[in-house]
Amino acid sequence: MAMKPGLRVSQTQRLALTPALRQSIGILGLSANELSELVAVELEQNPLLLLETDHRAPMRADYRHALENVAQERTLAEKLKQQISVMAAPKNVSLVANFLAGDLTDQGFLPDSDAAIAKTLSLDLELVQQAISLLQACEPTGVGARDLSECLGLQLVAKGESDLAQKVIVENLSDFARNDWTSLKRKSGLKKVELQRLAEILQSLNPFPVSALAPNTNPGLFPDVSVAPLTEGGYAVELIGSVAPSLRVDQNLLDSTQSSDPASTGYLRDQTVRANSLIRAIEARSKTILRISQEIVVKQHAFFALGHSHLLPQTQAEIASALDLHPSTVTRAVANKALVCPLGVFELKFFFTSSLNSLTSDAARSAYVVQQEIRKMITTESATEILSDDQIATSLRQSGVDIARRTVAKYRQCLNIPSSVQRRRSKRVL
Repeated sequence: MAMKPGLRVSQTQRLALTPALRQSIGILGLSANELSELVAVELEQNPLLLLETDHRAPMRADYRHALENVAQERTLAEKLKQQISVMAAPKNVSLVANFLAGDLTDQGFLPDSDAAIAKTLSLDLELVQQAISLLQACEPTGVGARDLSECLGLQLVAKGESDLAQKVIVENLSDFARNDWTSLKRKSGLKKVELQRLAEILQSLNPFPVSALAPNTNPGLFPDVSVAPLTEGGYAVELIGSVAPSLRVDQNLLDSTQSSDPASTGYLRDQTVRANSLIRAIEARSKTILRISQEIVVKQHAFFALGHSHLLPQTQAEIASALDLHPSTVTRAVANKALVCPLGVFELKFFFTSSLNSLTSDAARSAYVVQQEIRKMITTESATEILSDDQIATSLRQSGVDIARRTVAKYRQCLNIPSSVQRRRSKRVL
């Protein structure tokens, strides 16, 4: 059969995301801080949009006042450049050191070798090395190192340690991490007293010393919802008015600016649609977060009443099914959101944990609660009776938790707890 071009009409059905729906989905995933920044931009760009003052918003107002009046924190590079500016060094060396201060990694390390830097900047290798030495003379000690070993070495030099001590520590970091004293004695030839002293010094070193100079980029997590106990029993779940801004269209301004000019009329119409779309999106965000929070409080009533050990397993899919929402909607709604209650401030995603079956009843156990039980068992173990993962699993099964040894090992690793062999070695007397 010969092939030839032609036209054909067909009908299909598909879901289209309108601009308003896209905006609503995007706003649902914003944190309280991000929403505040978005609203601030919209208020500047849309003359028809008004922010209503609310007496329930003291926390947010105070936070905004602080942002407007507290000086912005300087970056790591700015702090290092200030130190370099007061050091006695040739101008060309200081200029190169200033450049390198702005080229450090987040850990404070130089990403390239001396030769690579010299080639990139078309400078003499000796000049680059002098600039690196000047940068490494800054505080905190260890900044400007090429790698972790050099970073620790710089700190050891500052502490006045000998070349031998530096070599033993830097070349045997893995043995010190495992507390493998037998291997350390064999490799270094040092006595146990000296090895013990070096181990204490190593623990005092900071692998990422610039963390003390780096600016705090965490804007803080402001709760969207408050949970408070009622005198008659139960809990009141309410949105915090300071987090969800109350917006409205300035109808007076709209009425007073009516014009016969088509361009002006079109502009006002577009800004009105834009304002109403934002208002509806924020209202939908608030409603969704409140519904999810109310469902969490109903499910986790024992947690709010009795504490962490009563947290029940719960998944986002269960919340989505109970509220007739799409699972992705719940995921966006709980991202970067928190609630405040008498126990403290908790991210909403904290309440979603996997479950472990119970051997004694139909009620499942939260993985978070089991992890805390494992932590408690290991914290209280004695130096002569170190619990293995199998012993912990056996003890948990005796208490009714259906758990395997490999699950205990996984939870222990999630808690950054060493294995029984490492714990026994670290508690062994030298």
